[in-house]
Parts: sequence; C-alpha cells; structure tokens
Amino acid sequence: MWKHYLIGLLVSLAAVYFFFRTVSPSQILASLNQLSPWYLIPATALYILSYVFRAVRWHYLMLPVARVRFRPLFAALMIGFLGNNLLPAHLGEVVRAIVLGRSERVSKSATMATVVLERIYDGLTVLFMLLLLLLFVKLPSGQVQGSLISSYNLRVAGWLGLALFGGLLLLLQALRWQRNLSIRLLGWCLRPVPESLRLRLLAACDNFADGLAVTRARDLAWIGFYSLLTWGALAVWAWVLILAFGVKLGLMAGVLMEVVLALALLIPAAPAFVGTFHLAAAATLAFMGADPGVAGSYAMVLWLNHFVVTTLIGIYYLWRLGLGWGALTGRNGDQAAC
Repeated sequence: MWKHYLIGLLVSLAAVYFFFRTVSPSQILASLNQLSPWYLIPATALYILSYVFRAVRWHYLMLPVARVRFRPLFAALMIGFLGNNLLPAHLGEVVRAIVLGRSERVSKSATMATVVLERIYDGLTVLFMLLLLLLFVKLPSGQVQGSLISSYNLRVAGWLGLALFGGLLLLLQALRWQRNLSIRLLGWCLRPVPESLRLRLLAACDNFADGLAVTRARDLAWIGFYSLLTWGALAVWAWVLILAFGVKLGLMAGVLMEVVLALALLIPAAPAFVGTFHLAAAATLAFMGADPGVAGSYAMVLWLNHFVVTTLIGIYYLWRLGLGWGALTGRNGDQAAC
C-alpha cells in the first residue's frame, strides 16, 4: 500500500506547488473575509442530499444481488467516503463493498461490481453535463490568466473521459453477456497461479458478474434519474459556495466546477484528494473570471466542507455499526460472503 501512498503523495505535492504558485497564502486569508458563513448551512444540506441520492441509486444497482434497505446503504457509503479521506487510490470504494457485505451478508465481489458500475454512471453523467456546457454555455476562449483550464482542454478531457468510461462499460457488459467465455479466458490467463488461489479468484470474478446486471429497464431509468439528481445537487452545492464569496455567476458555474472536479479526481492523489481538489477548484473559478485570491479561498472552503461532512458522518456510522478503524483496512477478520 505504501507505493500507492507514495505516488499519490508526489502528485498531491506537485498540485499543491502549482496551487500556491497561482495564489499566495496571504491572498487566500485576505479573501476569506468575503465569505458569508450563512451560505454554509444550505451548502452542507445540499452536499448531504447528494449522498442520499447516491444511496437510493445504489439500491437500484444492488437489486440483481439483493434488496437492501436505505439505511445500511447510506452507512456503508459514508464509511467508504471516510475511507477515501484516509486511504490512497480510492480504496474507500473497496471499504464500502466490504462493509455492506458484512452488514447485509451479501457477496462482496458482486457488491464491488455495483460500486464499479456506479462510478461508470457517474463518469457518463459528468460527461453529459460537460456536453451541455460546451453546446449551450459561452465559455471564455483561450487561456485565462491565473487558470490552467481552457475550453480546448475541456474538450480533450471530455473525449478522453468518454473513451475511458465508455470502454469500461463495454468491457463489463462483455463480462456479463459472455460470462462463461470470460471466466474460461481468465482461468487460462491464471494458469501459472496456484490452484487454490486460482479457484478463489475465478469464484470472485463469477460473483462480480452477478452485480453487473440491471434487472429491469425501469431500474436503469431510475439509476440515470438519480445520477442526474446526485450531480445536480453537487452542482448547486458548488454554486452556493461561489455565491457565498459574493461572486455573481450563474448556476452553470457550479456545473462546470463539478465537471472539472470529477475529471481531476480521477488523477491519483494523496488521501482526501489533497492538492488535486484545491488546484482544480481554484483553476475553474479563476477560469470563470474570479480573482485568484477568491478562487484560492473558495477551493479551501469547498474542500473543507467536503472533508468535514464525509469524515464526521463516516465516523458516526463506524461507531453506530460497532466497527473499529480496522474496517477501513480490511483487518476486522469478518468472513462475510465473498
């Protein structure tokens, strides 16, 4: 795991360096005076609401595996995001699959498949929002001083994202549609692996395929609907905090903020997305014409709101479920269904 920490740490250090090249700490502190704290209340409510929508969407993704109630889904989701704040390489996603598998006695491998599908639907939703921005919103042309973002870079990121998420979706559906063939091919590739381990890996892959199905077309429609609600709530959250600094921009500014953040957070980084989150948020707001000092302060407040909310709620559910910190590293020793 230390290699993941090292790679993410180096990326985050580079991002922090570029962040403070565009805005100094003194500018950030001075611009904090413009923040109206009353906006933090609706912003926090919107941010929590986005996780409520995520949990409801997860219910529909889990239907091929088991019918799971909202409360354990929400608890596992928040513990997973707590894991993302403390562990490298988005390992919080694995944590929430383990936690839900333990609490509901469902296959962890199949549950992990639903988490992967969720992230693909997230990516496709973000790309849809980017498409709307590029088609209907007049963005600044060229490179804006104090920002690393340009309309051209957004288009390139959109095409790369489409190739990534579209390719992953096709790969997973191939596993679902040609399940037996895929398992046989994997078994052939794993021939050098000891038999006991090979059989366990093949069983896990078979269980993983269980989580790739969507039972009904209506469920797929609900998944798309709650994906839009999730990212819509996040866009309004980002926009409300822009208004909190007295920056008069329309709602599409919040949409663009979430699009750039979602793409930036695909980059490996230290736990809690330190550096990459800040640089992406500040660069986006500067791209839309905000003062660099305000953009830097905004990035700090946006990140703190995200970090504090997910950490506190995640810790609460760790305590509520009687789990220790070992739940975040897989050291609980539980033997829930694989």
